[in-house]
Amino acid sequence: MQTRDRTPAAKKTAISNVLKASEAGLKTVNSARYNLGWNKSDRNWSKAALTSTSTLKRFWQRHPIKRETFIDICKAVGIDNWEDICDLSEKESLKTDVRPPNSNFSLPENLPLVRNWVGYARELEILKSQLLNTQRNIPIVAISIVGLAGTGKTTLASHLLRQLETENSPFVAAVWVSLHSPANQPHPFSWIVNFILSSLADSNCHPLTCPLFGTNGTNGNISEGNYLQKTQRLINILKHKPCLLVFDGMETLLQTGDAKNAGYFADDCADYTWFFQQLLETEHQSKFIFTSRESLAELPPGISYELQLRGCDRPSTVTLLKSFDLAASEEELAQLGDRYRGHPQALELVATLIIKDNQFRGKVNRFLQDRDWLLIRDIEKLIDEAFAGLSDLEKICISRLSSCQTGEYPLSYAGIAAQMPEVSEYELKEIIIQALKRRQLLEYHSELETFQLHPLVKEKGNNAPHC
Repeated sequence: MQTRDRTPAAKKTAISNVLKASEAGLKTVNSARYNLGWNKSDRNWSKAALTSTSTLKRFWQRHPIKRETFIDICKAVGIDNWEDICDLSEKESLKTDVRPPNSNFSLPENLPLVRNWVGYARELEILKSQLLNTQRNIPIVAISIVGLAGTGKTTLASHLLRQLETENSPFVAAVWVSLHSPANQPHPFSWIVNFILSSLADSNCHPLTCPLFGTNGTNGNISEGNYLQKTQRLINILKHKPCLLVFDGMETLLQTGDAKNAGYFADDCADYTWFFQQLLETEHQSKFIFTSRESLAELPPGISYELQLRGCDRPSTVTLLKSFDLAASEEELAQLGDRYRGHPQALELVATLIIKDNQFRGKVNRFLQDRDWLLIRDIEKLIDEAFAGLSDLEKICISRLSSCQTGEYPLSYAGIAAQMPEVSEYELKEIIIQALKRRQLLEYHSELETFQLHPLVKEKGNNAPHC
């Protein structure tokens, strides 16, 4: 259990990050929400403020809440002078303790929204530490955030950028590159390079302040098809100014159906392979963040760091579920969160079902008693996407392991080998198990020295044909 620092400096820092309303401020807010026809915990209000109804209730009870959430609550009812709403003592600390936003760093226009942020506080601090640590002899250049679909990779990366904007970060520009497409196929490489250059041109890395010349001294009028020169142009920008580039959805570029090449770029993405090699292996001031459902096997180990998302902790899942106004005790909410091992999107889908389905009418206990399976239709779609890229041997292995893993008999390597007698030890260890680990479908706990399947993966494997 951590002890709290009671020094004045520690106390002031804590106050600066949270605000609470004054009595007079609540009267102003009350008039504003009344004019809109909203009650004090109106769902329209919580949606407009990107927060939960439970947080609105805490706001009215004058409990301290996060500064950015406090501001959003005020602005949602048309109050821009939110400083007039907060408690006087909070305003005084605001003047002395809160640093102004980084004026050199603006958020990308296509940055995904962050709704109802809970959990992953520790992971967020790890990301910032790895990203901003300049004490290492060889600093980290690239960070990959990996995990099952729906674990919150994109949300975490988006929240990280929003925090960096309010802090004294070294970056002068940020670009958010989404690799997702409606057909689930990679965007043309030419589109990606043009998008990044265009985004940087609209930021502080403008042609008037940044050299945009290739190594041969030619000017910026590069032909549409010459992406060798365009990549060099981008690298020159990254050398001149520290930028932060986020590539969201890297799994779109990876091999599918081949266990041996799990985590490697697909053959038809050779231009991307070359592109990322140039970005990562050339010396410059910039950093990269990748989100992916699979580990990226081709990232240089010395300058890259991988953060695996396994799900939110118990208190965070309870907080998340409370935002849905479910009829449940904290223990029932905790039980629901445990079933899904803190998987954020699965819990949101289940909570929505419990509220909308007339059978449950918002009562979690009814759902817990009625359903002894996890994969309701919308959640199963998430897991189907992960299973679609597996080789036949990977599917067989997951299917067999799903039927034999229990809490009393955790999976050891010997247990896995007993289920896969038709393959050699080398093939099992170096290809199948390695592939399933890279795809985040099989976890290894070093302390327990055992493997483990996520409950959603296990149930999907149990429903698959046993071979």
